[in-house]
Amino acid sequence: MAVFDGLEALVVVPEPAQAAAGSAGEGAGFRLEPVEPEQAPAAAPPPAARAAETEYPDKDYGRAPEQLSLDDQFYVAEPRRGARAWAVGAVLLAFVLAGQATYLFRSELAAQYPGLKPHLVRLCGALRCEILPPQRPKQIAIEASDLQVADPARPGVIQLTATLRNHAGHDLGYPALDLVLTNTKEHALARRIFAPKEYLERGKDVTKGISANAEITVRLDLDTGDLNPAGFRLDLLPAQ
Repeated sequence: MAVFDGLEALVVVPEPAQAAAGSAGEGAGFRLEPVEPEQAPAAAPPPAARAAETEYPDKDYGRAPEQLSLDDQFYVAEPRRGARAWAVGAVLLAFVLAGQATYLFRSELAAQYPGLKPHLVRLCGALRCEILPPQRPKQIAIEASDLQVADPARPGVIQLTATLRNHAGHDLGYPALDLVLTNTKEHALARRIFAPKEYLERGKDVTKGISANAEITVRLDLDTGDLNPAGFRLDLLPAQ
């Protein structure tokens, strides 16, 4: 399998072979003996190839993958029915959550967005609920307060007067009044919490609340008996 020089392959026949040839009637001389060229040893395969042949001698990997081109069109597999069911369920749950949030915060929504109030009122009419102004006592300030004896003949009867102002930009519910009567040492003698229906004038709608940036005046007649209070503390709490 390779080119070689034939002259270099000539060899001299040994003497015993010449004698045998002469006795056979052939003339003495040189005899050409074909010499096969030495074949180079086959190159050993690389270590990686030998390892692959020994580890996976009979492994069939199937036909080679086809080469894709930019001209090929790709199609998105159609989603399974289970995925569609989950998507529909998630949308329904989102609507349910939005409905619950609207129901729980209906008063705040009606106060913040007056345009929604008529729709919320109709919704509450169907659900038998009511929309009240939100309770945010921290946005209502006590502008002035006073405690005086209403009748000198009855020193145990006193009158509490307080002016409340709504500093919010929307209507707020009437707060509860937390009144504490104290002695000369600022120690508490008695305490009572008054609901809006207890300190508002008769015939006033409790559900309307205090209008935005408006103020109201509260007057309460109290019978303190023998407590003889010297002072008081007044605070606002959310009405139940």
